[in-house]
Amino acid sequence: MKKIKTFEQFLNEAYSPNSTENIISSLFNKAGFDDLNSSKFNGGISIGVDLDKFEGVEKSNTPKEITKLQKLIRSWSDKNDGVLVMKTSLGYSSGNGFTVTLADSPIKVNKVYHKTSRKNVESILKDGMMSTKAHGHSDTFGSGLSRSNNTEQLYRATFGVMTKSNAKKLSNYFKFTDPVILEINAKSYTWYQDPLMPPDMKSVFSYDNIKPEDIKIQE
Repeated sequence: MKKIKTFEQFLNEAYSPNSTENIISSLFNKAGFDDLNSSKFNGGISIGVDLDKFEGVEKSNTPKEITKLQKLIRSWSDKNDGVLVMKTSLGYSSGNGFTVTLADSPIKVNKVYHKTSRKNVESILKDGMMSTKAHGHSDTFGSGLSRSNNTEQLYRATFGVMTKSNAKKLSNYFKFTDPVILEINAKSYTWYQDPLMPPDMKSVFSYDNIKPEDIKIQE
């Protein structure tokens, strides 16, 4: 008799943070970096390298090895889930570096609350919610995930929070025009903790497109 897999086992097969971390680390190695720093934080995995030893970084000159690594990571991310952002910190007397943030293991979620401007609600209820880059969900989100501050977003997702009270607080972070809170029946989708938001916001994201029948107006 075949043993039925648990929900957690199924999710771990769908996405492996350990495998993704190993692959991205190998890209660092391929670009010429061996001394890597790796750590877990707030539902994410960070892989980084110190750039202080490279000539010109204090003048914001990007090492050719980093340019090569960025291309390798972009290419891999175009075809695979897991990489969230990569950030290059240059122009300092010390503390220059390059980091990549990965998604950690999936989490089980029953309901998710998504805040959006009222102008988007009709199309969402008709067509569902499509995975897109973060700034596609908010007029201002992306200021911390754009090349303007040397942080490049490399994933498309559906974003939300796990409580209605936190959905209300999203206006403290992002700008909405006549905001509406939507409730998502999240059980049929795979969700990850969002390491790019404060932990107390209980923010999550999914790579999945959300079907319209699983979305309703909450407030």
